[in-house]
Amino acid sequence: MNIEDQNDKIIKQLEILNAGIGRQNSTKHVIITGIIYGIGFFIGSAVLATLALGILGPILGEISWVGENFDRGTSILQSR
Repeated sequence: MNIEDQNDKIIKQLEILNAGIGRQNSTKHVIITGIIYGIGFFIGSAVLATLALGILGPILGEISWVGENFDRGTSILQSR
């Protein structure tokens, strides 16, 4: 294999890479990727908050201010 053949192969690979980068930097790709990451962040945050409140709920319920407001909120919801 001579140098000219290797140069041609390298140039073809660079052209393929440039085309792939062009697709990844397109507006459509960036918007879709942002939406997917946003949905993932929202779902992950909800799962973590649920776990944290499930674990820390009994501890937070011992605080008088939290317990009073929880009871007040429960009575408001039940009166409707």
